[in-house]
Amino acid sequence: MRKGLIALMGGMMMTGCVTAEDGEPMAVPVCPTETRGWEAWVNAMPGPDATPTLIVVGEALLPEKATATLAAGPTDRMMPPGQRVSLSVEPSDQAAGWQPLRLEIKPALPEYSSVIVGCGGNAIATISPVVTAQ
Repeated sequence: MRKGLIALMGGMMMTGCVTAEDGEPMAVPVCPTETRGWEAWVNAMPGPDATPTLIVVGEALLPEKATATLAAGPTDRMMPPGQRVSLSVEPSDQAAGWQPLRLEIKPALPEYSSVIVGCGGNAIATISPVVTAQ
């Protein structure tokens, strides 16, 4: 599997204010400090009940008490299309460090030109090419 092109945020961390359970405000970043290891591929392997699936994986560096998730965004109208993915950060009880991320989109299209991971209104990674495993 070939690695995609990786774009990093350059150490910038935006924060928002969230109220903790004890009523004290705590800063939760809007986006991770850094991301790495982005890959995307379409799993089109045959088999019983097999459904083509776009799989997107990467890692996000997060501070204490934060967790990140990936969500499917819109698919553009290019040929082949590009898929947008949204990374969001929410309060949690996790320790600081690198958190693995994974998103599966079913059913996937047969082919994608790229996957663009965005956070806070900015593209933080562009994964291209997106290979198809058959």
